Amino acid sequence: MRGVSFASISYRYTTQAPYPAPMLDGARAIQFLRSKAAEWNIDPKRVAAFGGSAGAGISMWLGFHDDLANPRSADPVERESTRLTCVGSVGGQSSYDPLQIKEWLGGHAWEHPAFQTFYGVEPTLENLEKPEIKKLRYEASVINYVTADDPPVFMIYGEPNVPLPDNGPAGGGIHHPKFGLILKEKMDGLKIECVYRHQTDGLQPPPQAAMSEWLIGHLKAAGK
Repeated sequence: MRGVSFASISYRYTTQAPYPAPMLDGARAIQFLRSKAAEWNIDPKRVAAFGGSAGAGISMWLGFHDDLANPRSADPVERESTRLTCVGSVGGQSSYDPLQIKEWLGGHAWEHPAFQTFYGVEPTLENLEKPEIKKLRYEASVINYVTADDPPVFMIYGEPNVPLPDNGPAGGGIHHPKFGLILKEKMDGLKIECVYRHQTDGLQPPPQAAMSEWLIGHLKAAGK
């Protein structure tokens, strides 16, 4: 489309393999695509990622995480960079730490069923406070990785930006706009471009169309 190649990737769910497996699957996909750059006529210096929900979380994790390339690997794919030109997120979570989510949002978003398998342990307070799980909670949450050299992000949210009720369902609010607004505040402070749109903002073009144009524009500008 308009000179931009597109790939849809798969990743293991945490019911199949806990964190960091889904993120590393996303990283491997980026590296594989770069390894095929010459064969598939891809510019390896202009690569973006976007997705919705978990796909958004993986895309942001890749965008903010340090490069996972291993230049000394015997595997040529592993020698490729995982860094991105720009990132798109639809309903993405800037933290996968259940206790941080509870602090940010209240309600019961932090009890989302996905956390039953996310860290490979039952998400009781005792388990979440274990040193090895605390380390994983920190490493899983992109809010902890943001530095001034990170790529720009375009975020879209659709849930109401209102406090979560105390009697809401487990997992309710897991796509809450506050995930994006907290991330935007941190990115704004570092002067990294961060576009926030809500499905009900009434602006033109609509959020999805605006994101497409934004991603294409950043990819093309990166080649100049």
